[in-house]
Amino acid sequence: MLNSTNSTNFTINQQNFNLTTNIWSLSGREDHHEILDDLLKNYDQSRIRPPIDLDSNETAVRVRVNILVRMLSKIDVVNMEYTIQITFREQWIDKRLNYQNHVFTPPRPLPPFLVVPHVKARIWFPDTFFPTEKSAHRHMIDSENMLVRIYPNGSVLYSSRLSLVCSCPMYLQLYPLDVQFCDFDLISYAHTTRDIIYEWAGNGSLHDSVQIKQGVGQDLPDFRLDYIDTGVECTSHTTTGSYACLRMRIRLSRLFTYFVLQLYIPTSMVVCVSLVGV
Repeated sequence: MLNSTNSTNFTINQQNFNLTTNIWSLSGREDHHEILDDLLKNYDQSRIRPPIDLDSNETAVRVRVNILVRMLSKIDVVNMEYTIQITFREQWIDKRLNYQNHVFTPPRPLPPFLVVPHVKARIWFPDTFFPTEKSAHRHMIDSENMLVRIYPNGSVLYSSRLSLVCSCPMYLQLYPLDVQFCDFDLISYAHTTRDIIYEWAGNGSLHDSVQIKQGVGQDLPDFRLDYIDTGVECTSHTTTGSYACLRMRIRLSRLFTYFVLQLYIPTSMVVCVSLVGV
């Protein structure tokens, strides 16, 4: 009888907990929708970049970039390309999305951030593209791998998981003792340095700007991932203006032991056998 009573109490408490959780979740979603609707109602055209503070000497929007390298595979020497999978993150401030002064009725705390995955067409985003990209896709299984957060001060965080095939001009004069450098660039398509400036997150320190997932590059059959450098200048100067750019330079060293085992030793054995046969 005691066990039955305890089981009943547990079931009731569990139901109350689930009901309370659902109420909190529903309230949170309603708060997000209320703030977002209010922000977008007064939002300028999404194609116009965020305004800059009049008190600031800067004229360009600063876009801070962070990259997580999730996979590096298929170093194709014949086509001079490589395949890379990354989590690509950008963060910038858009004062039009500041909701610090939003007031709820009845009064309650503001959410620390808004998660808004389906507003990319309704707010401004940097027109970033990857010049060395040959083909690419955003992962959609089992839902679109994209995140958009808006913080109370108007800071916007955009994160997306991408797979890209990028070109990498290779110099094979020292093959199989060669070292290759593959550049992964990102740049604004239409905005010059007067409008957008890219910078690595964490003041350019490698640990904060580019992270490498554990095990990346270890399964490459004939290359070793030595390091990734982010200190390379790549600003593009054209007849239409100067365009800010960030470059992630990947250094790959060919594994000589692979060729010793797969090429030199078998070839030497064939030569020795042929000489013995003579």
